[in-house]
Amino acid sequence: MSTTSNTNNVKQGLNHLIEHTKNDRNYKKNPPHLSHYRVLPDNVKTAYDLLQQGAQLVRHTSTKYALIGAINTDEQITLGDDLLRGCELIGAAIHVTIQDSSGCSRAVRRYNQKAVLAIFVTTLRLVEAFHPETTTSTTATATAINITTVRAVATAENNVGAQCTGAVWEACDHILNKLLPQGNRNAIRREIFTWTRECNDTMEEFQEMIDLGPREAGVVEDNAVEEEDEYDDFDDFDDEDQYTDDDLPIAVACFGLLKISRGNMKIALESLEAIGNKANNETQDDNSNDEYLESIDKVHEYARIVGEGVTDLGSVLYPPLIPLSTTDNLKNEVRKQVASIMEFQDYILGLENIPTNISELANTLRNAAETREREFFSALESCRT
Repeated sequence: MSTTSNTNNVKQGLNHLIEHTKNDRNYKKNPPHLSHYRVLPDNVKTAYDLLQQGAQLVRHTSTKYALIGAINTDEQITLGDDLLRGCELIGAAIHVTIQDSSGCSRAVRRYNQKAVLAIFVTTLRLVEAFHPETTTSTTATATAINITTVRAVATAENNVGAQCTGAVWEACDHILNKLLPQGNRNAIRREIFTWTRECNDTMEEFQEMIDLGPREAGVVEDNAVEEEDEYDDFDDFDDEDQYTDDDLPIAVACFGLLKISRGNMKIALESLEAIGNKANNETQDDNSNDEYLESIDKVHEYARIVGEGVTDLGSVLYPPLIPLSTTDNLKNEVRKQVASIMEFQDYILGLENIPTNISELANTLRNAAETREREFFSALESCRT
């Protein structure tokens, strides 16, 4: 087989893996039932072992592929096949985790999808760097794949091949160095920590605005003409990022709701560990264990709704918040976030034998959400009078 024909086959195979991985909807949904929390089932454990083998093969082969390609691209035929074989091993491993029978959560599937796509795409770019003249794919469906083709050609006189190889190494090392969260517990916790960080980032941004205090509308109007010429490119950025006297009480109430949302991430983590301990201690009772796993799934889902609600609420919190005619979106987001928090805490309070510290925190968060909602609408009402 000629080098061009072989390279086309490798590219076509990689494109097929990328397209399938990007478009498979199983990566975005939960299974009907979780199969585990801490201890991996044998089929999932085997899948992760296969994933390691595939990543090791791709990483090792990419080095040889770049070194030999810089001398003679005709010698890359076997190595190109090995790159594709390694990626196919990775694809087979991940396919196991997206089957409902694996019982792997949406969080596991999402992290796996992101990790393997990085390997597939960087491997394709490595091949393209040495063979830019070959056709990326002969299939009609491949045109839907959104991949940036490498423009620079790898030769012995430049380091393009080394750069592409480094990108493959980085993608593979994410798996080989066990940075990819394995199993439901690790993936779910990683996701909740991500939502916590997003809560913190949103709170920090709006805390700075609140700390500025209310702006003086008259001063802004007087200085508008002078500042327009001198700072035209900035559009009075500082003033626009400052609340008015009417805005401030509304913003403070919403900030309190953001803080309560972060508390929901804390109680989610604590509840998951408490439920997980019970599931781990009562594995001999399949019915009880299934109930605990179902509770874990629901706590995770409630946390997701609250966590993503923080982003939605933050998007409508930028000044100005008044006039009232513009507050409909804000009111809707506040109502939605409060409802999500209360529904979450009601579920926590309904769990059997939940530790006292968790139930007390759930009550506190629930009551605080109601209080912030009253304060929010009270501040809005004050603007009407």
